[in-house]
Amino acid sequence: MPSLAAYLELTDAQARAQWGRIDRRVPRKKQEPYTSVEVILCCALFRIVDPHRFGGRNIDHVPDEITRLADLFVRSPASITSKMLNLDGSRANAAANEALFFDAMAADPAHFSALYERVLIAARHMGITPERLPDFVERDPGGGIVLLGQDHLPQQPLVEAVELLAAKIRARQLAASDAQTARIAEQTIRLGQHRFAKEVLANYKHQCGFCSFAPRSLPRKRLLIASHIKPWAACNDAERLDASNGIAACPMHDAAFDAGLITINGGLRVHRASRLQQSVRVDPGVDHNFGRTLRSTLRAPERAAPESLYLDWHQQHVFADVL
Repeated sequence: MPSLAAYLELTDAQARAQWGRIDRRVPRKKQEPYTSVEVILCCALFRIVDPHRFGGRNIDHVPDEITRLADLFVRSPASITSKMLNLDGSRANAAANEALFFDAMAADPAHFSALYERVLIAARHMGITPERLPDFVERDPGGGIVLLGQDHLPQQPLVEAVELLAAKIRARQLAASDAQTARIAEQTIRLGQHRFAKEVLANYKHQCGFCSFAPRSLPRKRLLIASHIKPWAACNDAERLDASNGIAACPMHDAAFDAGLITINGGLRVHRASRLQQSVRVDPGVDHNFGRTLRSTLRAPERAAPESLYLDWHQQHVFADVL
């Protein structure tokens, strides 16, 4: 089992040597120990997949990135998701250094970004193509790893959710410190929000569900938001990650939806609150954004259509004409 330093201090030469051994790997009955580059990539996979969602009967439905990584590592997809569960403290008997590495990367995202880049460059140097190893981590122009939707995590509910999850992790990892489990818990929640936002935006083809705004040529500019229908603070853990509880919206319509100025019924028809209707009549520019531009029905998503239980909650607890 690699030491914590073997992960944190991985050099270019070590990464290339490990890729050389991986590329020569052949199927065996007994699985070879994971190398540092494999563990680093498993840590990166949290940006696209929740390992808790896959196992047993549905393991064949993992995202393509996991399947390709499993083929490259000469391992099964279940082995990849199991390693991810070791990393985030989900398993009581996981190697301590792996949970420590996940904790260290949560505390220092810039270090993780550098490690990920080093592993990817070493793979390309060794002739491993993007078809075999896709670059599946989204980064900003400065090289930092992007986590979507973090502005929609309200501070106090986030603190409470972190405390609850940290307590569950401590129950499994008795040797872990309070600070470590809190960092792991917060990173787990933030990664969950990132995956939710990523899935919702893709579900609406990166286009506002309320209008035709589609800034696809301006990624990572916060011009399109993955908004919860039932607010994050009011949700349980499953509801917070449910793509059918999300709508892609431009900042204007996201703010109006969160403020209860517009809502959606079970038939996906968009309704304006009476105060918004009055504003459309008297305020310059409001007519453009909430009159002519606002769709009469929500744009139909590709897969996860909004669930009626979330729409009903919004109408009853957020919509201005009900309050």
